[in-house]
Amino acid sequence: MRYEWLDERVDELIERYEAGQSLREIAEVFDVSAPTIHRRLQDHDVTMRNGGPAYTQLANRREELVEAYERRSSLQTLADRYDTSPVAIRFHLEKAGADPISLPKTTDIGLSPSQVSVIQGELLGDGCLHSRYDGSCFFQLSTTTEEHARRLITKLPDGFFPESQPNSFTRLNQFTDEDYTSWIVTSRPQPRLQRMYEEWYEVRDEKNNRKIVPEDFHLDKTALLHWYWGDGNCSIRDSGAPRVSFATHGFPESCVEHLQSEVDRLGYDNYAVRQKGIEDGSGLYIRLRDYDARTFLDDLRRSNTLMAYDYKFPVPVKDG
Repeated sequence: MRYEWLDERVDELIERYEAGQSLREIAEVFDVSAPTIHRRLQDHDVTMRNGGPAYTQLANRREELVEAYERRSSLQTLADRYDTSPVAIRFHLEKAGADPISLPKTTDIGLSPSQVSVIQGELLGDGCLHSRYDGSCFFQLSTTTEEHARRLITKLPDGFFPESQPNSFTRLNQFTDEDYTSWIVTSRPQPRLQRMYEEWYEVRDEKNNRKIVPEDFHLDKTALLHWYWGDGNCSIRDSGAPRVSFATHGFPESCVEHLQSEVDRLGYDNYAVRQKGIEDGSGLYIRLRDYDARTFLDDLRRSNTLMAYDYKFPVPVKDG
């Protein structure tokens, strides 16, 4: 969310920050997040103070890890609390003399930060989260590319998807009168997904809930690759120049703006193009500038492990 009304109070933000108030203190005054204040200050070339939270080794926190786990905090909950992986939490529990196998059982399989990025990238594309009547939540991807579905299973933890997946079904395409096959993977419910649903979905009364982009979401190369696999496109113009686009027209405009800023932060200059006929969404999709489209393809081509999407990564024609 852009919070455009903050633009009218930028001078006050700068004055508070330069007087010594922290980003968090300023954010509380204006009822927004600290990253929102940080971005506004950076947009106005304010020199940021060094500093941040103090750090400590997890080895020094083992007693509190064991205590929290025995109170039935799951590995994933602790990993989220300490911004680390469930594997690291399990390691330190064992080093503290605890046996995670004998501790309270949990259905929480656990996701590493890189695996969370995989799911976030899929959510930017065709992936979705479903909230059930009991509040639990599961992840689902429907794709016409079998290789994509199978690769996703290998990238996420064992047990995240039932062994019988992916499933497939064939339908008639109403536009071409030809059959097409969709491949679907549906995860088991996970507590981490329930928290993600609260961040990634806007609850609406009259219409179905829709995906949004959390205000504090930071795009990384893992999420970018999965986003491009799902909702990215590359066309070749008559001149041979590549044109790279991302389908974001279903997101609200503020979310598209945030994604633009994240793509720009990763080094790819971009602009928004409006698509007509979109009734629920901004109608905006993101397109990379020509020079950075080439850079983007060169950067991600070596990371592409799905030959079914090889057409999205054209190679340059060498002189001679």
